Amino acid sequence: MVDRRQVLVGAAGAAGMLAAEAVAQTSPAPAAAPPESPYAVTYIEVEPARADASRRLLARYQEALGGDALKGGGALEFAVFEQIGRPNHFAIVEQWPSAKAREDNAASAASREFRSALAPLLIAPYDERPHFALSTGPQSTGTRAATPAAVPTAVYVVTHVDIVPPKRDEGAAEVRKLAEASRGTAGNVRFDALVQASRLNHLTLVEAWTDAAAREAHSAANPTRSFRSALGPISGALYDERLYALLK
Repeated sequence: MVDRRQVLVGAAGAAGMLAAEAVAQTSPAPAAAPPESPYAVTYIEVEPARADASRRLLARYQEALGGDALKGGGALEFAVFEQIGRPNHFAIVEQWPSAKAREDNAASAASREFRSALAPLLIAPYDERPHFALSTGPQSTGTRAATPAAVPTAVYVVTHVDIVPPKRDEGAAEVRKLAEASRGTAGNVRFDALVQASRLNHLTLVEAWTDAAAREAHSAANPTRSFRSALGPISGALYDERLYALLK
């Protein structure tokens, strides 16, 4: 006669083994290491009455990097922009050979002195956001230097794109498609798409155009219209497009 207790214990053990196997098969793989983030995009807002002082401070810091940072693993780009129509709003776009080089610069004496001098002028926190590349053009485009030799009449655009997290991959694909369709079109000097390292559903577009007319024509072109239509339903915030001039 079969012992009923043995049958129950044996069945329970088999069920436990099957459950363990099922968990092992469905458990997600370990998360991949985050991509290298050698880019940074920084937004700066100062008191309107202190805009000139801030402009001089930014120019001195950029000049200091132009003198030293291009030597031996320094900045590949350090471009400073002033927002058109809002002269107390600035942006910095920088690229370094590695994330470590970017971090080393941020911790350097020159960077600490710059931020310390800028702090009393700010009306919002110094908003520095490390990024990595999603789709970028050749290194030789307009602003790729510590002291850019850009087209004098160029219009620069920095756009923050926020995608709802469940649609992150879909949104990133649309951003990549726009960048690749736009790069090198009439009047385009630069069109890069970057991903914010701390929030992968936040992306930044960095554009440069020969003039305002070229930028406006692009904004009405079919690839841009299609992109905005696709982005709308999966966007997590307003499409934050800001126009800039190169700091002189």
